[in-house]
Amino acid sequence: MPLRVLQEATSPSNESHAPQHKSGSSLFYILGGLVVLAIVLIFLYVVWKRIKRPAQTMTVASKEHQEFGKHNESAEVMKMIFSSNQQSGSKEFFSGNLRTISCFDYQTLKKATENFHPDNLLGSGGFGPVYQGKLVDGRLVAVKKLALNKSQQGEKEFLVEVRTITSIQHKNLVRLLGCCVDGPQRLLVYEYMKNRSLDLFIHGNSDQFLNWSTRFQIILGVARGLQYLHEDSHQRIVHRDIKASNILLDDKFHPRIGDFGLARFFPEDQAYLSTQFAGTLGYTAPEYAIRGELSEKADIYSFGVLVLEIICCRKNTEHTLPSEMQYLPEYAWKLYENARILDIVDPKLREHGFVEKDVMQANHVAFLCLQPHAHLRPPMSEIVALLTFKIEMVTTPMRPAFLDRRPRKGDENHPLEALSQGFTSPIYLKASD
Repeated sequence: MPLRVLQEATSPSNESHAPQHKSGSSLFYILGGLVVLAIVLIFLYVVWKRIKRPAQTMTVASKEHQEFGKHNESAEVMKMIFSSNQQSGSKEFFSGNLRTISCFDYQTLKKATENFHPDNLLGSGGFGPVYQGKLVDGRLVAVKKLALNKSQQGEKEFLVEVRTITSIQHKNLVRLLGCCVDGPQRLLVYEYMKNRSLDLFIHGNSDQFLNWSTRFQIILGVARGLQYLHEDSHQRIVHRDIKASNILLDDKFHPRIGDFGLARFFPEDQAYLSTQFAGTLGYTAPEYAIRGELSEKADIYSFGVLVLEIICCRKNTEHTLPSEMQYLPEYAWKLYENARILDIVDPKLREHGFVEKDVMQANHVAFLCLQPHAHLRPPMSEIVALLTFKIEMVTTPMRPAFLDRRPRKGDENHPLEALSQGFTSPIYLKASD
């Protein structure tokens, strides 16, 4: 009996303490959870603030990436062009080691070019048509639009051009301002060059006369641009399509090399690359046209042809002229052999006067660039030195390897036969003497 009384006496006391203990534990867990939740929210807010980008850039980027989600190919293109890094507070994407370029909206470029109106057409190349445009901030630009029917090849040229031109920087190379990838649309936006391209002046499409000082300035500027690509850039680059239409001129006729769609990065430890032919016949080095052996010496050969064009103000191949004058390097060499090389000078230039010593030097340089064997052509640094008379001209050029327009007996199976298809007249290699 005393034990039962004791149990009854102590029982209420235990029951009254149990709820208090349980309530205290629950409160502890609730407060702890709230603290953890607050810490997580603060952390997420700080992270969000740190990674937040400018509203305009994020809007453009997010819209583009949403569209690219619908076009797997476009998404891959953007991934290959733009790096994941982006400067805080900038509207520009990193797309190379030295340059940043903007990502333009297609509608913006459509408006700038007045819906790519024919009146704004500056010219057309292998990549596609180029239009003049005016951005909302008043800047004039040149918009190069990929021809949609080019498909795979055009896509490759687009990627190569963006990668190449954003990784290099020189006053004699064209400046890329940005690009646009919108579904199937591929566009490149360049700074506008007031005097457009060199071919308009030396191929008879302009009434404006270029005096010798301006022509020499263009020759030297192109040489320096090529020297940078071949020797001074952090990457060794072969342009593969040096010609008059790819030399752009600013308002003071300073030249800039453009159109890097066919450019190739070249390993330092490799003498040449064996590659599929791409370029413009008439400017093409024989070892590249026939055997696919590509090196910077192919650009040097093209430069030699260009120099002759600038001096005489005509195309390298002109079928309306007498047979012996149709192919410019061949005609120039005949005059050189007969000590009449100055006869090649543009008649208008002879009327206005020129520096004979400079013209003779430029002609000599052109022949050195046109040597039949690649190893005989001097590097661009030496060519620049020769043009500026920093070194003496001691090398006597050999007869160049000409691309002859007249097929000869037994030449039916010549290696260049396949390359000549689609041209108005067949082109064959004439063996040099």
